[in-house]
Amino acid sequence: MSGHVRLAQPRDLDRVAALWTSITHHHEAIDSVFEMRPNADSEVKNLILGLFRDPSAQIFVYDDAGDLPGICIVRLDHSPPIMVETSRAEITDLGVRQGLRRSGIGRALVEEALSWARASGARRVEIEVAKGNHEGQAFWRSQGFGDLMDVMHKRL
Repeated sequence: MSGHVRLAQPRDLDRVAALWTSITHHHEAIDSVFEMRPNADSEVKNLILGLFRDPSAQIFVYDDAGDLPGICIVRLDHSPPIMVETSRAEITDLGVRQGLRRSGIGRALVEEALSWARASGARRVEIEVAKGNHEGQAFWRSQGFGDLMDVMHKRL
């Protein structure tokens, strides 16, 4: 790939929304908890517009001559002031279009997100990976991420 990572811009809204939706559909196959409601496309765009306005969040895209095959969303979060570590970041979404995975796009996006988080004062970055997402777990481990806690849930 000969592209580069850049911040997403409002003009990218439709392409970012389509990529985010495709990532969500990819996760639906892992667990139904990730299933999108029918006709949620306009809501996806509103969520992305909200991220554009949020100074504690960034959307990075991989731009290859105008094609956007990868996306990474990172947000700053703050712990209560009683904690030694008061600022951390979370990469909430990372996705690369099927067929272009393992080409370095995800790694480039993560490196940019980590750089932004570090420059923004975060001392660490968290991610959540579905238990059944073995490909995702292997990717994150290859980027130096390790286990911190288990997230448990119960369907009601």
